[in-house]
Amino acid sequence: MNRRPGTATATHEPRRDQSGRLVSPIRTALFCAVTLLIAGCATRAPTDTSGGQGGFTPVAYSALPGWGPQAAIAGLESFTRSCRAIDVMPEDQSLGGTGTAAAEGGKAGLWRNACAAARAVPPDDAAAAQTFFQSNLIPYQASTAARITGYYEPVYAGSEVKLPGYDIPLYARPRNLVLANLSAFRDSTGKQRIVGRLRYGKLVPYYTRTRIESGAIARQAHVIAWLRDPVDAYMAQVQGSAELRLPDGTLIDLGFDGTNGRAYTPIGRLMVEKGYLAANDVSAPSISAWLRAHPAQASGLMDANKNYVFFKRVRDVPDGLGAPGALGVPLTPEGSIAVDEKAIPLGAPVYIATKTLDRLTTAQDIDVGAKGASAAQIFFGLGDRAAQRAGAMDEVGSLYVLLPRPVAASPSTGASS
Repeated sequence: MNRRPGTATATHEPRRDQSGRLVSPIRTALFCAVTLLIAGCATRAPTDTSGGQGGFTPVAYSALPGWGPQAAIAGLESFTRSCRAIDVMPEDQSLGGTGTAAAEGGKAGLWRNACAAARAVPPDDAAAAQTFFQSNLIPYQASTAARITGYYEPVYAGSEVKLPGYDIPLYARPRNLVLANLSAFRDSTGKQRIVGRLRYGKLVPYYTRTRIESGAIARQAHVIAWLRDPVDAYMAQVQGSAELRLPDGTLIDLGFDGTNGRAYTPIGRLMVEKGYLAANDVSAPSISAWLRAHPAQASGLMDANKNYVFFKRVRDVPDGLGAPGALGVPLTPEGSIAVDEKAIPLGAPVYIATKTLDRLTTAQDIDVGAKGASAAQIFFGLGDRAAQRAGAMDEVGSLYVLLPRPVAASPSTGASS
């Protein structure tokens, strides 16, 4: 279902790495929302993902704070949405994970039985939902505490054609952008990729933000949309996706489609260093407000971040959901999370327990700043209210990854109580 003109949607924001690796086939899972704005994502403490259990220990469902029928039914829809993507993948398609997480849930084929059983759960039957999870999946607790933050998808005024007052371009991926996978040339490079352009037969770094905004790619890239406000354009790139409200009230979705490969510089940190903002007052709204109030300094601050994001149009996103994340399915407000896919397989249900929040979510997006299972970001939806909730979410808690029960095991065995 397309978004209806003028519909007020719920609440959403992942991601790309600085080499331009497409970690979301349609958009990127949060660039660490507020964290990226403040100091980038390098401050997350790594978790121990080595060894036999890969940093996870099997536990009983009774160990999950707040677990019960309502928690189960609240998380079922997001999981079944993931199954729609996993069901069409090859059996050996990698979903990520390491150690036990990879062995038990790191391939699409390992989820076939659980996905089939999920589809058989009657709608709105909370008891059946609880039975499904406990019969088909085993919870594994991460060995370290996790920092739980939030992200969202902003809604901005925009136009698909250039109109008076709409003169800030958001570009599609340029024709001359080259994404090189170095592992194809040298095995020791692993999965490292670089972004550049060809100049006289040589691959050189792609244009910086300043050069792009000065028109360097005007003949190489289609303008996917025009915005009214340069700060909105910048923040849309930080978030990695956006919803636009067109002049006639229609809402459209834009998703991530790569970067110029330049390193990301968090301007929130620069603003604190310069004394423009207090360290405890750095958020997407506070940064945006300051930039709009100080246009003379705003341009230089934004240009200090040489990283530039390209977008694509995303169609047929259901009302109330966010643009698709790294797994390729629309994100569910408060039901989808972004994780380090090297530790937690995409598509896996993840139970989050903090001081104020107990919720069953599904890993459907990638957080490039997370290291192991020491961090996760909850998708809060679209718009200003989601931005406020995402900015306020910053707690330490526990992650429990639910992985498929081995087919040979009886539902009455293992950590299912």
